[in-house]
Amino acid sequence: MKYSVPALLLALTLASGCSLLQVKSKKSAPVELPPAAAVEAEFHDRWVAQRAHELLGAGTAKTEDEAKAMAAAEFAKQYPFIRLRAAKSNS
Repeated sequence: MKYSVPALLLALTLASGCSLLQVKSKKSAPVELPPAAAVEAEFHDRWVAQRAHELLGAGTAKTEDEAKAMAAAEFAKQYPFIRLRAAKSNS
C-alpha cells in the first residue's frame, strides 16, 4: 500500500504529458523587423524610388544611381526622425 501512492503519482505525471524528461527544441526564430520598422523601411524605399524618378524626369540627375543618392540625402534631411535598420527587407 505504501508504494501505490507514489507509483500512482508517477504514472499520472508521465501520462499527462508533464514529463521532466521532455526535451524542447531550441529553434531560433527567423530575424524579422518589428512592424513599425518594416513600415518605415517600406516608406523609405517607396519615397526614394518616387523621388529618384522625379529627379530623373526633371533632368536634375543624370544617372539612376545619382538620383537615388540625391533622393536618399533629401529623405534623411526631410525625415530625420526615421531611423532605418541595417537589415532592411527589400534592400
